[in-house]
Amino acid sequence: MPLTRLVFRSLLAGTPLFYRGCVHRIPPARTALALVHGRPLPFAAPQRRAFFELFKPRRKIKPAEVPPGLELMGELAQLQRDALRPPRPTDIAHALKAFFAQKRRRFEDFHIQVAHNAFRYLLENGRDDGQPWFPPQELVNMLDKLKERPHHSSGAPHLAMGRLLDGELKRILQIGQQEESPQARDEYEKTGLPRLLRLLTGNGASLEARDVVIDVYGPRLTSPAQPDAAVWEAVGLAWGLVLRGLVLEEKQKELLATLEMMPALSIPYSPNMQNTIVTYFASKNQLQEAKEWYLKPTLSANGATAQKPRGSTLGKLLKACALHGDQAFGQEVVTLLLAQQMGKETWDAVFLWSAAIGKGADEVDRMMNVMVRRNNEDRQKNPNLPVMQPDIDTINTLVEFSMSKKDSYMAERFVTLGEKRGIFPNEKTYTMQMHYRLSIQDIDGARAAYFGLQGSMSDSEESVAAVNALINAMCQSQQHHFDDTMALVDDLHERKARLAPETVAALSLLHLRRGEAHDAVDILQMHAHTFSPEQRVIIRKNLVAFIMDGQTSTADAWDTYQIMRNIFPETPRRDRIPILNEFFARKRSDMACHVFFHMRNASHEDITTTREVYVAAFTGFARNADVESLELAHNQLKLDLNVELNTQLRNALMLAYAATGDNGRALEFWTEIGTSKEGPTYNSIAIAFRSCEGMPFGDQHAKSIWRRLNEMDVDIDKKIFTAYLGAIARNQLYDEAIALVESAQDEYGFTPDLYILGNLFNATTNIDRQAKLEKWIKDNYPSVWREIDALGFWVTMDGFGYRQYNFNRDLDP
Repeated sequence: MPLTRLVFRSLLAGTPLFYRGCVHRIPPARTALALVHGRPLPFAAPQRRAFFELFKPRRKIKPAEVPPGLELMGELAQLQRDALRPPRPTDIAHALKAFFAQKRRRFEDFHIQVAHNAFRYLLENGRDDGQPWFPPQELVNMLDKLKERPHHSSGAPHLAMGRLLDGELKRILQIGQQEESPQARDEYEKTGLPRLLRLLTGNGASLEARDVVIDVYGPRLTSPAQPDAAVWEAVGLAWGLVLRGLVLEEKQKELLATLEMMPALSIPYSPNMQNTIVTYFASKNQLQEAKEWYLKPTLSANGATAQKPRGSTLGKLLKACALHGDQAFGQEVVTLLLAQQMGKETWDAVFLWSAAIGKGADEVDRMMNVMVRRNNEDRQKNPNLPVMQPDIDTINTLVEFSMSKKDSYMAERFVTLGEKRGIFPNEKTYTMQMHYRLSIQDIDGARAAYFGLQGSMSDSEESVAAVNALINAMCQSQQHHFDDTMALVDDLHERKARLAPETVAALSLLHLRRGEAHDAVDILQMHAHTFSPEQRVIIRKNLVAFIMDGQTSTADAWDTYQIMRNIFPETPRRDRIPILNEFFARKRSDMACHVFFHMRNASHEDITTTREVYVAAFTGFARNADVESLELAHNQLKLDLNVELNTQLRNALMLAYAATGDNGRALEFWTEIGTSKEGPTYNSIAIAFRSCEGMPFGDQHAKSIWRRLNEMDVDIDKKIFTAYLGAIARNQLYDEAIALVESAQDEYGFTPDLYILGNLFNATTNIDRQAKLEKWIKDNYPSVWREIDALGFWVTMDGFGYRQYNFNRDLDP
């Protein structure tokens, strides 16, 4: 409570003080985090500020960084689901524009779904002046932002959004209508159509893209009037996109059908198409098909002149020949190449071939010298020829091949070869270095490559992914200085680069292990809201694992749970129940009670309490003997109209009331089970016997149940036998208990072991009888007593009562 003037006056006057904030206290020993996530925490933190900290500003949690415009568009979707009044269309238009204006390479499916709903809402609610909400150029820019789908995604939301944008663009430009103008058609084919094709081919709809290309360009190519060069170039790019899309989707049958379709439509087979097809078949280990498509002649865009294959195509083919042992064909190709004038890309393919057939860095170096010498000789004859030297692209090709072979040593040799020749690594080289060094757990080597990358980093996806992998590895190793790790994180933040969900999870756990809960919240608030639901699951699972880790302190586990509950409110019931059980296992029934009520007060069907939650809660209250929490939870069950009692739930209630000393009420549930349609289970019988312990005339109830079991010829298992044994022993019938043990072997086939005798000893609550029982066990079952004695014990009544060995007598409902 703050020491205000009112407080001091009340103290001097001797009047009582009332402070509403102290009614509900957070259970852990530390002050709870004041998370800012749209709503305050439901429990006030205890006041722990010292006098000299009164004027010290408190640490503020960073607000959640949500993609621009997403919050309002999400609010629109929520209001539509609840059939409430939506926001103004003008505000939604501004939000959609801000969302697509952000500089991001990839948008998550979830975010695009929200944007798609917002754009459809705008189309349904047009502007008052009849004008479109967005001009054509903005629609084209939106289409351009959708071309790359997220990793591990179907791309369906991107396709739906792209089709809607394309339809609106055609409507504005009047494409396909009677009023269509040639200028509008040209504008669409130069701007909108290429982006639509990239979207379709990049998101699993290449066959649809093929139909679009045939529909747009088919009539022109078959008409008597010959298209100009620009049209031929556009046609070649479009069909190249279709082939590349079919390759990405691995639809080989449709790919071959498309290749057969192209000659009938007068589509030339270009070097770019050849590169796509040869690379595909080489990667699929179909070398014969790769050779056939390599040998097929390639033509220019209009099919008028022949073209040479690209050097990268040769490299892929020669690499495939080497890996599959077809050195004869590869050597034949190389011999033909060496006999003619070779460009640099061709030389790079030959170097790759040499490495693939086992040549080392020194031999490749000698081949580079031959290339330089031949180029100098040719330039003496023809000075117009370009100077040809191995460059960083040459080295990168060799390093990439070494990585495909998982040979980090060879990759390092080629990097060293390049430096010896004055060819220094670029961004791609450093990125590959980081990856292959991390693959052999060389984190320090990867850090050295990162320092080289810093000066040339262009924030490409590949380099950012490599830095993310390095940060993750440093967090996992726990052997690198914290400041070194955070220096990499700060560098990515300065570049406005995105952290991967795995990296965010690792950094959050790193902060939590260091006791820096506020820093963990900051990094989660900064990144968690930009991820898709599937990516958020990755972070959430790591937080749950940290809570469940036995090495995590209870206070840290509670702080982590509060963080998870506020930043990941969608955490489902299946993840919350283990946390509930974990706090019970830590003997913090009060914390578990809060977890239970958080589920009970939730309205979402995936979070709110079910029969499984109540069973876990009552079982935990039983093992913690928490009377108050048991009454609270039982009252909630009485008010819960969605949960019906069954035998398991009644078992849990019977167990809980028996463990908290209300044995009479526990047996009431036994009566309910006996009269229910489902009837008792074996667990019900064992719990009923447990309920007979410690209650007046409990032996009579136990004997009555035992008699009925024998009359009904119920098969007695060890658990039921031991539960009955404990019931009569706890009710001071020691001689009967020993006699029952002595008859166990003959009547029931149970050999007295640690489970039976351990339960018997702990159920004996008389010091003298325990001494006699100890002697009896030592005389008759000495090996079992040694097992019992090895468990250790504690003494009740502050050291003056009977012994209780550390033996688990818990029963499951």
